[in-house]
Amino acid sequence: MRLSFIAPRPKPFLSLFSKMWVIFITLMSLFMIIFNFYIVIEMSSFKSGVVDLTKEREMLEQKIDEDDATIGLILRQKALSEEIFSNNTLLKESMKNLFDLVPDQITLKKVQMERNSLILYGISPTQDTFNFLLAAPLKSIFHTSNTTFYLTKEGWYNFVSINKIIGEDGLGE
Repeated sequence: MRLSFIAPRPKPFLSLFSKMWVIFITLMSLFMIIFNFYIVIEMSSFKSGVVDLTKEREMLEQKIDEDDATIGLILRQKALSEEIFSNNTLLKESMKNLFDLVPDQITLKKVQMERNSLILYGISPTQDTFNFLLAAPLKSIFHTSNTTFYLTKEGWYNFVSINKIIGEDGLGE
């Protein structure tokens, strides 16, 4: 006996709606796993980037320290060169003033100039010419001034004039 007018169809294990949910859940799970792998890869890439940036920062800090040391050296050399230039300018002016101070009658053979002393070697026609024309200005500049004369065969006088400035400690340097 047949109770149905249609032939029975096989009943599926999962309905169409259940299949859609299973496919959706499977796709979402797969998407989450792929996204998790992507996050893991990005984190490892980020960590390696942080390590690289840390190494680069340390290298740059070391370079900055080296550059600071180089700049300090250059600044010290600049200050030293400026001091030398200033001393040379002063020495040049002092030499110019000294040669302007020497009258035409007196001939200088040798000049030794040190920090606090001046030694002059030269020839003068007479001792008085030297004493009046050159010794007086030298005595006004230097604290001590000693001159030794030697008579030449021509009747002129060779002289050695040692002039010193007494330093701040009270001793001639």
